[in-house]
Amino acid sequence: MKSLLLLVLVAMVSALAVVDMKYRTRLLFSEVQRLQTLNESFDEDLARLQFEQNKWTERDRIEKEARTRLQMVLPSPESILAIKP
Repeated sequence: MKSLLLLVLVAMVSALAVVDMKYRTRLLFSEVQRLQTLNESFDEDLARLQFEQNKWTERDRIEKEARTRLQMVLPSPESILAIKP
């Protein structure tokens, strides 16, 4: 009789442990999904920022090359002649 009671108690504890584990698994799965969505958002922001950084650095690089290698300078405002159509 005692062994049967012990066996039933072990089965009940095991069943409760399974239920608890499934609950925790669902919580963790929903947290993983939330973090994946957040990660995708960060990836989109990173791609946008990298594109913007490339745009700015390209302009700066071209201007630096024009000044150093080609020895170009901006004309003074007095030397600019505007032609009207």
